[in-house]
Formats: sequence, C-alpha cells, structure tokens
Amino acid sequence: MANRRIDPPPEPEKPKIMSCAIYTRKSTDENLNTSFNSLDSQREYCQAFIKSREPEGWSVYLEEYSDPGFTGGNMDRPALKRLISDARQGKFHVVVCYKYDRLSRNTRDFLHILDTFEKNGVAFVSVTQPIDTTSSVGRLMRSILMDFAQFEREMISERTRDKMAAMARKGKWVGGHPIIGYEYDKKNKILLVNPDEAKRVREIYDTYIRTASLMVTAKWATDKGYTMKGWTTEKGQQRGGRTFNKANLSYLINNPVFTGKIAYKREIFKGEHPAIIPDDIFEQAHRILRGNWKGKSHKHFEDRKHNYLLGGLVRCAFCNSTMTPTTSRPRKGERYFYYHCISVNKMDRTACDVRRVPAKALEGFVLKRLELLSKSKDVVETVIKGTIDDSDRVLPGKRDEKSRLSAELGRVEGDVRNLVNVLAQEGADSPRYRVIMDRLDESQAKKDAVRTRLFALDKEIMEYEGREVDAEIVRQNLEHFLRLFAQCSYEEQKELLKLLIRDVYYDGKNSRVKIALRPVSGAWGDVAQLEGLFDDSQKWGG
Repeated sequence: MANRRIDPPPEPEKPKIMSCAIYTRKSTDENLNTSFNSLDSQREYCQAFIKSREPEGWSVYLEEYSDPGFTGGNMDRPALKRLISDARQGKFHVVVCYKYDRLSRNTRDFLHILDTFEKNGVAFVSVTQPIDTTSSVGRLMRSILMDFAQFEREMISERTRDKMAAMARKGKWVGGHPIIGYEYDKKNKILLVNPDEAKRVREIYDTYIRTASLMVTAKWATDKGYTMKGWTTEKGQQRGGRTFNKANLSYLINNPVFTGKIAYKREIFKGEHPAIIPDDIFEQAHRILRGNWKGKSHKHFEDRKHNYLLGGLVRCAFCNSTMTPTTSRPRKGERYFYYHCISVNKMDRTACDVRRVPAKALEGFVLKRLELLSKSKDVVETVIKGTIDDSDRVLPGKRDEKSRLSAELGRVEGDVRNLVNVLAQEGADSPRYRVIMDRLDESQAKKDAVRTRLFALDKEIMEYEGREVDAEIVRQNLEHFLRLFAQCSYEEQKELLKLLIRDVYYDGKNSRVKIALRPVSGAWGDVAQLEGLFDDSQKWGG
C-alpha cells in the first residue's frame, strides 16, 4: 500500500496589528502638578486594557492625546483636534478611553466624532463600559449611554438655573463677571463696596445726567483714565479693564445692581449688598437713556428708507474698523445717507480721521468698477497679473517656512517618542519622572504650536496657488453676475454682492477705494484688490 503524504497543519493566521491611541481628559486643572493624577490613572487603565488584547494584535500608539483642564461640553480642545486629524490620516486603528464621556459629554459632538472615526476605519472602545464600535451591540450601547449622559447634563443645567433663581430671590449675587464698584467676598458670598470704584461710578452717572450723551461721557471717562472693572482669573490671566465706550456705558447705566438690587431673567429683587447709586439718580439717568434710544430707533427706521447695498462690506482703510449705515439731515433739509466709521460712533469724532462716506456715491462707484471689469478683458488681465505677481513674491517664502516647520515637526515628534519610551522603561517611581514629564509637556506644546502654524500655512499657500486664473472666464462671470444683478430685488442684490465682494476699503484721506473680490462658485480665483479714485467732496441724497 502506497504511503500517503500527510500535509502539515496550516499555521494559524497572525492577528492583524491594531494600533491603539489613548485619549485622556480632565475638566479642571486641579492636582495636575502631583506625581500621579487622574490623567495618569486613565492612561494606565487604558494601557492595561490594550495589553489584555495583545493576542488580538492590539498595541499602544506611542503619541499621547491628553487635554488637562478642558471641558467635555465642546470640541475646542487641542489634543482632541489632533486625535481627529490623525484618525483621518490613518495613523492608528482604535481610540481607547477610560470612559466614553472623556471623549465628549455632548451627544451631538460624541456621535459626530464617532461618525468621523467610522468613516476613516477607526474603532472606539470605552475601557469601563460595554462600548466597542466594532460590534453592533457596542454601537447600540453607545447610543443609549450617550442619551442618558445628555439627559443628566440637561438636568444639571436645569438644577443650576433653579438654584440661581432662588439665590436672586434671596438677594444674593448670582455670579458673572466682577462688576465695577464692588468686590465679591467669596467667604460670605456677598458683594462689598470698593470705595474708589464706587466714587467713579457716581461721577459717571453725574456726568451722563449733565451731558445726556454716552459718547461725551465715554470720552470724559477715558480722559480721566477710568476703565471698566479689571480682574485676574484663577489661571493668572488678566481680564476686563477696557476703556469706556457707548456700549459698556449703556450697560452700566442700565444695571440696577448699583441701587442695591439683583436682576435675573428680567426680574428685579432686593439685594443683600449696599447701594452706591440712589434710586432717584438711577431713574433720572435711565429716563435720559430711554429717551435717547427712542430717538435712535425712530432714526434707524428712517435709515431703512435707503437700501445700503454694501452693508457689512465697507471698512475704514485708516483704522480698519467697520463702516456702518447711518443718516443725517439738517433742519428742514434733505436727508443724507452714509457709511460711518464705527470707531467714531463708539467713541467720538477724534477716534478716527475718516468719519464717513456718502452711501449712494460709494455704491455707484463700486458697481461701475464691476461693470468696467465685465467689459474689458485687458483690465481683468491687469488685475490678475498683479495678483499673480503678488503670489510669485509671497509663495517661495511660505513654502520655505512650510519645509522648515515640517522638518522641525519631525524632530519634535521624535523627541516625544523618545521621552515616552524612556518614561515607559523607568516608570512613575523614577527619580527623573518629573523632569521627563516637564520635557514631555514642553515638547508636546511645541508640537501643537508647529502643527497649528503648518495648518494655517497650508491654507495660505492654497489660497495663493489658486489665484492663477483665466481673464476671459473672470470677465464672462462678471458679465453674467451683472445681468442677474439687474433683475434682482434690493435684498437679493445685497446678498449677491456679498458673494462677490469680500471687503470694500474706503481711504477718506486720499479719496481712494479698494475693492477685494471673492472667488465665485469656484469658476475663478481671487482677483485681489481693484483700486480706484473716488470723489467724496459732495453730499448725496437718497
């Protein structure tokens, strides 16, 4: 009988390598300087979980993603942004968290993040909860748990609102930014009078009652060196301390807290704190303010008689402030319509040398320039050539900076990997642990800064590279735009102009206008600035 050949059993398939990125987060920065904090604990749990699945090919991705002192209520977190970006680049296969709410406490954000992961072939696992998006059961649990988390968050918000309302009814300060004239006593939870600031508040009220003008009062306060309340946050950051303007002065005069009361949700309650402004003075100032606003609202209604086609597009070339629609009329005279520099509106006439520009004349000038572009290919070519020349001048420097930063990013990432390896070998008991962690934090911060700049550079380079366009296509698009424009209502014309124009800069000193155009529907690129002289020596009616 012939010998039968016996084939050896097939070798078991090697498990697919699954690189696992660990994400950790802590809402507050409390105890972050201790040798072992909750972020370290989260990471250890995740590492142990990944190790338990080594037979399945799981391994720890060396780069750390950690957000210390960041809330889970939104996605504005540097490490989370890096995590999502790296997931899109396919740098790992799984994201591991201690709990699902480390990733996000907001249902919509959480599901959006997981959707991004799934589209890029990245799974999500919660170590302490049955959430594993590689299975249908895990996906179901994910949705159920997040619904409960959202419910809990809404309940907390509701309880907080109820608590604040109860505090207001008892006359207690319900929180918010520190207010000029008072200091908050955290121990007794009450507002105490700051004598120096209270004196300034009284002077401001007296000046406003005497002048009946927010602008004059703001200039007076600025000349005296007075500012709004300044304070230092728990993180040591300076806040507030702004100069007075019409907006914050109006808020100050409207605020009943100075009369010893608490305002909450449009209700007024008697407060525990002492008043620094008598009721009659407050009411007198309030009456003046209400009277001025009635006049302003009537004036605003009359402003609407002119359709400001360039509303939201005009900027002052002198101070770079927005120029807003306004109107004026001499007694029994014709009404005039303008775009007015907002810095002059907020402060006084000396805030900017360029005060205003006639609306009808500026709008007519801009439309004429667009019409000129639509009729002359030569003019378009001249504008585009200037744009391309600008790109040729700027792009080499941008590309050199990108190459330099890319190389620097590679070096910093190498430093991070080396430090992580050293840390893994020596452990948290090493006498060098604190030094290594400090160096790791520095390297990570540097890495984040380089990544941020590289992202901005990419956008700038793409913008400059997209400027090489065909002049005839630009001209035809403009011609089509103007034909459509003539058939539209005023509101539709305003929307069309916003699609075409990025900014209109008015230089009142030299009577010059600069129009910065946008790309239209991707058919043509940015044709940069189209400049022209403008005669603003006469007034124009509506």
